[in-house]
Amino acid sequence: MTRQGDEWHTMNPPIEEAVEIPYDPADMGPGSFTIEVTFDMEEIDRMYAGIPYGPIGITRFIKNAALAEADRLAAERECEELPQTD
Repeated sequence: MTRQGDEWHTMNPPIEEAVEIPYDPADMGPGSFTIEVTFDMEEIDRMYAGIPYGPIGITRFIKNAALAEADRLAAERECEELPQTD
């Protein structure tokens, strides 16, 4: 009997026949991360209003904004993990 969702979990070859790929973290080098984001026209207008003129460009602006938010969230999490003093 086929259940809904079975087609999503079909592997070729089956997982039982899979071979482990050796992985050494020391071999890691710089990587890249590609993501696609969709904006509506109002959001695009808001973004362009905040982008300074010059060589920064929309891609660099979005990358910098994402990294700044990640840094902010990491710092916030770090502060929450510090022991509370009386």
